[in-house]
Amino acid sequence: MTPATGRSRVSASKKKLWYRVHILLSSMFLGSTILYAAASLATTKASSTNGNASAPAKGSGSMGDALLKTMLGADALRSNPPAPSTTPRSSSSLPAVSNPAAPGRSLQQPGAVTTPTQLAQASTFPDVQGSWAQTFIEALAEREVIVGFPDGSFRPDEPVTRAQFAAMIRKAFQRPATRQAIDFVDVPANYWGYTAIQEAYRTGFLEGYPNQVFQPNQNIPRVQVLVSLVSGLNLNPTADTASILNGLFQDAGSIPAYARTSVAAAAQNQLVVNYPDVALLNPNQLATRADVAAFIYQALVNAGQAPQIPPTDVAARYVVGYEPVATTPPPLTAEQVAALRQQYRLPAPPIVEQLRRLIGGNSSITTPTAFGADRGQAFIGAGFQERTRNTNKADGVIAAGIGVGDARKAVGVEGVISIYDLFGDDSFEDGGISFKIHRQFANDIAVAVGVENIETFGEPDPGYSTVYGVVSKVFPLGSRTTAGFSPSVTASVGLGGGRFRSVPDIEAGRDSVNPFGSIGVRVAQPISVIAEWSGQDLNVGASIAPFENIPLIITPALADVTGNAGDGARFILGVGYGITF
Repeated sequence: MTPATGRSRVSASKKKLWYRVHILLSSMFLGSTILYAAASLATTKASSTNGNASAPAKGSGSMGDALLKTMLGADALRSNPPAPSTTPRSSSSLPAVSNPAAPGRSLQQPGAVTTPTQLAQASTFPDVQGSWAQTFIEALAEREVIVGFPDGSFRPDEPVTRAQFAAMIRKAFQRPATRQAIDFVDVPANYWGYTAIQEAYRTGFLEGYPNQVFQPNQNIPRVQVLVSLVSGLNLNPTADTASILNGLFQDAGSIPAYARTSVAAAAQNQLVVNYPDVALLNPNQLATRADVAAFIYQALVNAGQAPQIPPTDVAARYVVGYEPVATTPPPLTAEQVAALRQQYRLPAPPIVEQLRRLIGGNSSITTPTAFGADRGQAFIGAGFQERTRNTNKADGVIAAGIGVGDARKAVGVEGVISIYDLFGDDSFEDGGISFKIHRQFANDIAVAVGVENIETFGEPDPGYSTVYGVVSKVFPLGSRTTAGFSPSVTASVGLGGGRFRSVPDIEAGRDSVNPFGSIGVRVAQPISVIAEWSGQDLNVGASIAPFENIPLIITPALADVTGNAGDGARFILGVGYGITF
């Protein structure tokens, strides 16, 4: 081959190589031009340090928002991520960093655009199933605060950069701005996380380094995440910082001085989640994606924007100072209330049983008992005797009574108006007013004092007042109730003057006090048999409630069965009807 031929072939090869290079460069230039043009379609005005409007911020409009919605805190996946730099200023109390761009650290320069990697949109991930942080991760993924990677994984153990954390903060919290934004020298306007970083700074969650450096690609340690959240939520400890930290963390001494107060506030407000040992904070360890998810979720709980995880959740054992929040159950529906009432319903004494005691049935015939009417209870009644003592004339009485007060809580007062001498020329003209004060205690014991005929009208017989006191007690005869029936004995013992005096004292007009009493034995659901001593004579009879659901009580009896107080036994009948309202 001649030299000319060789030179010709080399020249042709050079032309082909240059042509390919030219095409490659043209493609790269065209691609960057299209990206630049797309980013420039929707621009917003960025705020400078002095608050004046500056030139349009490329990438901070629809293009930047679209990237944020896709990334949600994820930076470009790099094979060689920048090494962590010195501790940043997360609050105004942080020490200044004299050389944030130390040798070996790569700061992104203005104009450098990081190409984001699209993440998978999912709310659950195969690599967090059974993880201690599963609840936190899936809850935030549901809110689109964090997302997974294209392969469907979440990678909970990977670190989080400051820019990624800023994007998560932007999605999790909607807080008002507390200060003007600044333009960080290493966060150009077309950087994917520009808007998120600006908002995190304006709302007080994140700070920068000296000389307006932010270091968006620096991995963030656990302590800085906690300081950021405490600063943004404006939390403060309510006790001594050293006492809080030393009482909770075995490695409290490794917490940086600038962060101690914030960590104490975070611990008190249940923002701190330590896995696998709740007593080890590991403050300077890089925060993983699982750590950040747990911290942010607990911050949302503190802000009232998320429900507390239940005590049964495995994650609860790693929340420092976890205390379940007492919740108010929703009000029950009418159907639920009815079902509960039926389920827990206690067998109540039949209304007939209560009314027997009110109107003199069940355990007495003519003598009072210590049980009486309360608020919401009333009764009417009538009495008949075939002949009055030492005469052949029949007679009758009608009465009505009402109660006030509550004998179980304080005292009850029963008032009664009676009309005597129903048969004869002066019918319905004679009567009197009586009252009784009564108190009921546990075990069905009651005491009462009363005055009969404290006021009278016409010429009743007797025309004098009767003062008395009485004690009553119900004694169950068995512990079992069969078909609503509980056999029992009700006994009453009292002292009184007036009509309870002995016959000689009445005839002689002597004031005296005499005992009286009664005993009633309930032998069947509707029937009780009664015996009583009136102070003068012995009466026997029965109290009958003929209708199960009607508070009507009939008391037939024989008065003076021994004949020691008059001219022999005589038939008497009482009928009473109870009213509740």
